[in-house]
Amino acid sequence: MNLTQTLIASLFLALAANPTFAELTADQVLENRLSVYSTPGITVRAGGKRRSGNVLTVDRFLAEAELPDQEGTLLVAVGGASFAEREDGTVLMTFPPESPLTVQTLTSEGEEFTLVAKVRQSGARTVVSGTPDRIRYETAVPSITIDEFHIIEPEMTDDLPIVASIKMVGYESNLDISGAEIEEFRGEDILDSFQLHVDVNELGDDESFSLRFEISDIAAQSSGKIAWQSLENSLVAAILDGNTLDISASLGHARYLLTGEGPNAEHFEISSESSSSDVFVKMDRNGIDYRGSTRGAVLSVFASDLFDSLSEFRLPELSARFLIPIVPDQEPQDFAARFAVKGFEMDQELWSMFDPEGVIDREPVTVVLDASGKVIVLRDSLDGDLSEIMNLDHAPVEIRSLDLNEIRIKLAGVEVTGDGAFAFIPRSEVPWPVGSANFAVTGVDKLLDGLVEIGIVQDLQALAFRGMVEAFARPDDGLDDFGLTIETGEDGSVLVNDQRIQ
Repeated sequence: MNLTQTLIASLFLALAANPTFAELTADQVLENRLSVYSTPGITVRAGGKRRSGNVLTVDRFLAEAELPDQEGTLLVAVGGASFAEREDGTVLMTFPPESPLTVQTLTSEGEEFTLVAKVRQSGARTVVSGTPDRIRYETAVPSITIDEFHIIEPEMTDDLPIVASIKMVGYESNLDISGAEIEEFRGEDILDSFQLHVDVNELGDDESFSLRFEISDIAAQSSGKIAWQSLENSLVAAILDGNTLDISASLGHARYLLTGEGPNAEHFEISSESSSSDVFVKMDRNGIDYRGSTRGAVLSVFASDLFDSLSEFRLPELSARFLIPIVPDQEPQDFAARFAVKGFEMDQELWSMFDPEGVIDREPVTVVLDASGKVIVLRDSLDGDLSEIMNLDHAPVEIRSLDLNEIRIKLAGVEVTGDGAFAFIPRSEVPWPVGSANFAVTGVDKLLDGLVEIGIVQDLQALAFRGMVEAFARPDDGLDDFGLTIETGEDGSVLVNDQRIQ
């Protein structure tokens, strides 16, 4: 959970946007930057500071953070900046076209690990306006590249066979920060493209791989509150201290490509791309609310020892939503979960591996699962190490209700739809659902015939399944069109189509 805290802090630092113009000094801007990046667990300072007339120059920025559980120290050094005071009361920040990046860890046992890289940026500038307690940053970076990565470790005699680069083009942002003990921020960011390239050679047995990840047309809006506190604190503690976060982002075309040579020179290739995506994340006392969707996704896979050609999986629409309450409270809180796959198609060659004659219906697959309800959060489940978090002896929540808003599955000629609602009551020390769910099922008999024909299901297995359906079927139901009503009672009873099975 400390990692989550750190990531959230980093997001707060990077985003920005709107006070009115006022007189600002270079020293005030530098102090604001250092205070924004510093936390009770991270110290940020300026190295090589000097002034010439109206320009304050910093050679480098240094950050020092204590690793969790007193395991050591993390040190980061990045290039500096120049702060020029202008006649209109604003401060212009400019950055060197080339500077080193160093990340170093020193463990409590005396072990040392260092990562170095080079940062190249052209025309990067930030205009700072407002007042020290209500400040605005307007940033433009035509391009920035991070490459020439090297790992330095005392026991290593040779560099790792890795060549990597990160490139961002057309970055612009506006950020407003205001407040004292609890800072409020609001920002807008756009990025024309992001590229990540990694090449790894000579892993052993002539193995190698190459990774390419590219995404274009990124736009994000963010807002929230920052109440700095120790990175040792859990996410729940951060929320209770006043931290909030609200981010929405849209992404354009994205492409991922992984190629390489496995053992015995076996070539493999995995690629995916999507036409557009949206992401929404909100964090406050109501919990963590995530919504995301991707459109026009295609996944391609090739492995010379498995397939003769590239196999494709097409996914026109994928979406998900999760609302997870995490702050303990005696009152019930809302939760929600929705997952939807619409129009999924698999390569015909893969279908033919087990159904060469096309007996099974190959229509696009749709799966929609939508549920919501209320729970009581009993404790902070994010406080402690991973072993404590994964301890399920005592559930961190108590469920009070569950609504099955929509269930829709369309696969291989079978379609299942349903909904339902349950309230939970204490019974035998375990919450027991009281309510009902209704399902309608079509196409099962035809699918069974097909599975028997291609040998996946045996005749006796199909006969047993048909007998089970007939046992619970309503008078007008058939194997290719039947309904199920499942009811649970306060006395622990379970009925299927009015027939008691418990």
